[in-house]
Amino acid sequence: MKSYCKASAPGKVILFGEHFVVYGEPAIAVAIDLRVKVTAYKSQTTFIEGFRTTLVDKALAIALKAVSSKRENVHVKIESNLPISVGLGSSAATASAIIAAIAGLFEVKLSKDELFKMTLECEKTVHVNPSGIDPAVAVNGGAILYQREVGAKPVKLLEDFTLVVGNTGERRSTGVMVEKVRAFAEKRTDVMECLRKTYLSTVLRALKALEEGDLEELGLLMNVNHGLLEALGVSNFKLNKLVYASREAGALGAKMTGGGGGGCMVALVPKERLKFVVEGIKQAGGEPIVAPVSRIGVTYED
Repeated sequence: MKSYCKASAPGKVILFGEHFVVYGEPAIAVAIDLRVKVTAYKSQTTFIEGFRTTLVDKALAIALKAVSSKRENVHVKIESNLPISVGLGSSAATASAIIAAIAGLFEVKLSKDELFKMTLECEKTVHVNPSGIDPAVAVNGGAILYQREVGAKPVKLLEDFTLVVGNTGERRSTGVMVEKVRAFAEKRTDVMECLRKTYLSTVLRALKALEEGDLEELGLLMNVNHGLLEALGVSNFKLNKLVYASREAGALGAKMTGGGGGGCMVALVPKERLKFVVEGIKQAGGEPIVAPVSRIGVTYED
């Protein structure tokens, strides 16, 4: 057995499909180069360095079971430049990196599908009804089209592009927002059906725009998706303020990302407008984070 093993996993931005994915519609998400890094060491006692949560404990238990080593102890060090509880997939990135690092420490090879299923199981400790999109992005990297009954399908990226995430600073529970949408969908099935049809048309056009490298079209469709999410009642004043500030500063498109009710928005930005959008988000009271798209999912590091 190795003396230590390092693994990392990326965060994610949902470009299309928040909440709609829970109801069986396809979603598009991309991995971003903000990562959770985990180092697993042999140890006399089990020790978590960094931060400890129910999800971390669950990931540790699942990983040790996977390597058939309940009696072994590990020291797990967690480092991250990925903000937590703002819709950027921090829980899935953390869980997948922990499981990969411990599996690597014991020289157990896990398939991507096995790692996805384990990470999804961990997600259930923090989300009421996880869609599976966060684990899919964390494990695979790049861009994916995700649908619950189908799973993850890689999306060809014709070219890399620049995203700017705007953090409102308001932490929120994805589970609470999912429940809010469920109540809305039950009360107004007619409106929900109309929104779903419009969304499906939007996401299919967005998929085509991504594969053809049509960033102007992609930005326009992001704006449309934001409007649909507003109709569901999951955006709020601070998110909208950052969205509109980004558009006015030259973003091709901007929308909330993640569960909503706070958290983050994301803007698609031409390189020549990057500094203006960053400043616009600051002036609107948000924390801008330049987030390059990452084509790499969970990976081992030296």
